[in-house]
Amino acid sequence: MLLRRLFFLALILLCDRASAQISPSIPAEVRKAMEQLAKEPFRAHMAFLAADLLEGRGTGTRGQELAARYVAAQFEVLGLTPAGTAGTFYQRVPLREVTVVPERCSVTLTENGNRVNLKWGEDFIAPGSAVREDTEVEAPVVFVGYGVTTPDGSYDDYAGVDAKGKIVAYLSGAPPSLPGELRAHVGAFREKMRRAVAHGAVGNIVLRPPQQDAILPWARSVIGMRFPSMRWLGPDSRPSDTFAEMRGGAALSTAASERVFQHASKSWEQVLSDAAGSKPQSFDLPIKAKIQVVSRHRETDSPNVVAVLPGSDPSLKSEYVVYSAHTDHLGIGPPINGDSIYNGAADDASGVAALLVLAKAFKSLPHPPARSILFLATTAEEKGLLGADYFAEFPTVPRKSLVADLNMDGASVFYTFDEVVALGGPSSSLNGVIERDATLLGLKLIPDPQPEQLGFVRNDEYSFVRRGVPAVLLGEGLHARDPKVDSKKLSDDYVRLHYHAPSDDMSQHFDFDASVQFMQMNFLVGYDVAQAPERPTWNRNDFFGKTFGHE
Repeated sequence: MLLRRLFFLALILLCDRASAQISPSIPAEVRKAMEQLAKEPFRAHMAFLAADLLEGRGTGTRGQELAARYVAAQFEVLGLTPAGTAGTFYQRVPLREVTVVPERCSVTLTENGNRVNLKWGEDFIAPGSAVREDTEVEAPVVFVGYGVTTPDGSYDDYAGVDAKGKIVAYLSGAPPSLPGELRAHVGAFREKMRRAVAHGAVGNIVLRPPQQDAILPWARSVIGMRFPSMRWLGPDSRPSDTFAEMRGGAALSTAASERVFQHASKSWEQVLSDAAGSKPQSFDLPIKAKIQVVSRHRETDSPNVVAVLPGSDPSLKSEYVVYSAHTDHLGIGPPINGDSIYNGAADDASGVAALLVLAKAFKSLPHPPARSILFLATTAEEKGLLGADYFAEFPTVPRKSLVADLNMDGASVFYTFDEVVALGGPSSSLNGVIERDATLLGLKLIPDPQPEQLGFVRNDEYSFVRRGVPAVLLGEGLHARDPKVDSKKLSDDYVRLHYHAPSDDMSQHFDFDASVQFMQMNFLVGYDVAQAPERPTWNRNDFFGKTFGHE
């Protein structure tokens, strides 16, 4: 009877679409552990975390706390070592919640003495300030292209313009001619604000190009602004990544953005054309803007969940390879089609499910890897990567002991694939490991096919990069293994229809064979990094290595 069961098990593994590509050159004990990377436990974890019972896992809510406790319980069942604070699995992150009050916010544009009051939701939205509950700015407006300056100065939207005491207006995104990771870095909101403050600006207006509406409709951005924003609080109770010099800011719809250039020295069409051609541009606009933003503040906290599988090598076990995924989503919000629970199934119940299944696979190894594996379920990713950023700033293990982060934000759930994308990979020696392991799994490593979405800085791995730790986010390319599957359409439809919407739930059509591929890739890369004699290094002259590296 036992032999018959083993025969059928072997037959199933041979026939499984995801398992069939595993190379026999992978060590037998590793292949055996990878059998734990199955779709049934993945789906079960994902379904629980995405259930209505958890009410969308909003940061600081009961639902997100339940998700964190679920993860901690799973870690405890596996026998992992608590690695939070005070001997627990938890690292609580102190937060300031900022809830904007739309009816008290206003944007007024004045041109040649004519005042135009913009309408919330139709023309503009505005994030609340984490520094002031009621903030206001009135100043002339200067257009500064993308609002970007590269570190070497070869591209500079501020060249030849005086922004001191003015409101800077800039396009979302970054010059398309820049390399992907650098483009993502300089296009990040934080970096644009830092650059604006360095030039003496006192406020900002984000302009929306038409192509952004095709990716995420403006109406969804308006809904998103109704959710509270947050900042983590340091030991001095000051909010992180805030710029007190900026007295107010707003984001305009595409139509309102175009009206700003109605009597400017350059038309909206010319501005967009030069932006697409990566031409630096800046000039004064013939308008003055007055922006008032009112919000309510509340102090709260929310847990990261941290566990460790101790390494087996006496000299390397004090170093850690991190796997991360975020437990939070948006919670309960404005209803869409009668549903107000933003379940976050793909984003990121799927990533946390992968984290838990990977933890079980690592635990099943007869000998743990040489380095320790740290499993990190972060909070407040949707609020600006806050949980990961707090952990990276105040790690529960020595920061220099963190050798790499493999972040899992959105496991592959829609189609099986034959190409892998590694956001952040090209910056470090991790890329070589990823390329080799992709080949062992019958996959091909390709460059980011959508660099315009600035994905590298929008996920938790970026918090580790900013502290000098090489980090990647692995995901599928846009080429499905099944030629009948239009993978680009599936990807675009998810963002357009389900991303940050209540419909990101378990009723979507998922292909969990893709999830197995995703887990196999992440497991193998992390295992090989943990086993390597040397820790990952930044590539020579890489921007992130030079800017953030320890050396």
